[in-house]
Amino acid sequence: MDPYTDIIIHPLASSTRETHYLLFYNGQYYEVSHPIVELVTELQQKSTQKEAISSYIEKKKGKYSIEQVSHIIDKFITPIFIAKKSKKRTFLYEKELFSASAIDRFSDMFRFLFNKVYLRMVFIVMLLMDFYFFFYTEGLLVFNNTMNAYSIISLLAFVLLSSFFHELGHASACKYFEVKHGGIGFGLYLNFPVLYTDVTEVWKLNRKQRLVVNIAGVYFQSLCLIGLLVGFLLTGNSMLRYLILIMNFGFLMTLNPFFKFDGYWIMSDLLGVPNLRSRSKELILYIYKRICRQSVDKKPYLLLIRDTEKYGLLLYSVVVNLFMGMYFFYIIPKFLYHFIFSFPDEVQELVMYLSNHLMPPFTLLHSIGMQLMFLALLGFLFTKLILLLKKYVKL
Repeated sequence: MDPYTDIIIHPLASSTRETHYLLFYNGQYYEVSHPIVELVTELQQKSTQKEAISSYIEKKKGKYSIEQVSHIIDKFITPIFIAKKSKKRTFLYEKELFSASAIDRFSDMFRFLFNKVYLRMVFIVMLLMDFYFFFYTEGLLVFNNTMNAYSIISLLAFVLLSSFFHELGHASACKYFEVKHGGIGFGLYLNFPVLYTDVTEVWKLNRKQRLVVNIAGVYFQSLCLIGLLVGFLLTGNSMLRYLILIMNFGFLMTLNPFFKFDGYWIMSDLLGVPNLRSRSKELILYIYKRICRQSVDKKPYLLLIRDTEKYGLLLYSVVVNLFMGMYFFYIIPKFLYHFIFSFPDEVQELVMYLSNHLMPPFTLLHSIGMQLMFLALLGFLFTKLILLLKKYVKL
């Protein structure tokens, strides 16, 4: 069978001046321009590659030679068939926990929640109640020592269940827009442990629909947050206050556009720029080469998109690269410095509490636990980076 007929062509909703497309083959998507799609269409319709090339040249009125078209096929189309089926790695480690078929029943059940009326109503109510909570709650950030082991386990269980419900939101939004979703899994992104949902199929949707899928996790958690806020306003329970604070902190982490969490994908669709992180690095490299008067083999994505999104991408590229530089060269070194000089004292304080048969304060347990987890994940991150570097050097 002619392999070209197995390629499926989808229009890609982006901010490029000229329409771009997605070629889908063997479970993977490839972004291409309109001329490439025209060439693929000829290859699909003609019985031989030679006939397809001749027809393409004729339609382009002799603009290209046989050698040029053959080179385009070898460079942009043939690699699709010889490439191994592999998903571009976002995580240092990933493991599927629930298959797509296991999630299917739940995503079908909750898909109705993405009616526009429900969406708007939930976010408005959540924001109003959250505003009231933060501005009118006395002792908002006061943590007492009444937390025990059961309370801590309950907090961890809530975080896990809330995160799972978040991912279920992404899957349900896919179902609402009638595209397939994958399973839900666990991954390590940089030194952050995360749950994730495979929503690769959303690239078939338009930008507004993709935005809904990206915000769907926070939307589902907002439903939980409304319940917590109602419970706290009625009872004033401290545990509920902790949970509300944890969930709001989670929103800040999830919606930041610098790491590849939901905020990153939201920014990608707002700007209409797929592979946003790569395009921001591509732009910095392009500017560097121009300053150093080095040869540039291709134009950066910035020069292919419309003016409004162009300025947005330029601003994002500068800010995100400054932030990532600060994270690796300031935040991580500062954490290590603080760990070396303060962690031994905290451990000594913990030993004193335990030796006197006293329950350590929650803040002390939280500080020690978070530092140990952060350190372990940093160790995993740098181990992976060293292994990748060794592999690269060998190549």
